[in-house]
This record gives sequence, C-alpha cells and structure tokens, in this order.
Amino acid sequence: MTLPKLVAAAACVFVLGTQIVIASPISPERHGWYWPFLAYPMYAESHARTDSLLVPELHVAACGSDRVSALLDTDSIAIPRNQLLTLLVSAARAPESTKGRLAESRLSRAVEAQYPARYCTASAWIRVVRVDDSSTYRLHAPMRVAATWPINAAEEK
Repeated sequence: MTLPKLVAAAACVFVLGTQIVIASPISPERHGWYWPFLAYPMYAESHARTDSLLVPELHVAACGSDRVSALLDTDSIAIPRNQLLTLLVSAARAPESTKGRLAESRLSRAVEAQYPARYCTASAWIRVVRVDDSSTYRLHAPMRVAATWPINAAEEK
C-alpha cells in the first residue's frame, strides 16, 4: 500500500471512530443505553399540546419511621428505566385496581431484593407536566404522593 492510501485510510478510520465515540452512549444518565436509536422524537409517542404527562418517582421509608427517607432510581433497584416508570405510573393512576396492586407488588419485590428488611413502606410520587408548557416543563413543581403501600405485603400474599 502506498503512503497516500495509508494516510487516506487512517483519516477515514479517525473520522469514523470519532463519530462512533461521540454518538455512543458514554453514560446512561446522559443519553440512555439505546441512544441514538430510540431517543429521537420520531420514535416517541405523539402528544397533543393539551396533553399532560406524569413524572413518577419511587420513595421509600425505613422500617420504624413514617418519614420518607430515600428516593430510589433504576440503578439502586436494578429495574430498567422504562419498566420502572411503567410500574410507577400504574401504581399511581389506580392503586386499588388489580394492575395497580400488581405493580406495587413488583416494585416491593424489587426493593426487597436489593435492600432486605431495610424499607417497610414505598410510595409513588408524581408531578403532572403539560406538553404545551415547553418553557419550563414545571421541573420545579412539587411532587405529590399518589399511592403508598407496605413493602412486606408482597411476601405475605
């Protein structure tokens, strides 16, 4: 191979390698594991300007305390982000329904698996975000409790 071909091949490899490094998910907090393939708006569910979305969080309280002591995320309980959000929304929307109780049970088992006998109460907290509020997305709006359940109830049933 001649020198100009080697230089051209090296330049192509450098440019393509740089693009791969920039486009790959360096951290799941920055883009998510499937970025850039699933995070595009064209793959997202479409919403009208009048729609609202639920932003859920999972909070837990230590045994012997009524005060919420911790906020658990996907890394701390080893549940994929989309599954955690789906379970929390199911528990928050209809906590007394069969689907809500099943979601609470699955969340309880996940918390108990990671933190055995540490937490006794879990709760789904939500914040409602309107799609047409594109300037702030109400990021600082207060979260409110939507559902509360005992963690050990999953073992008793």
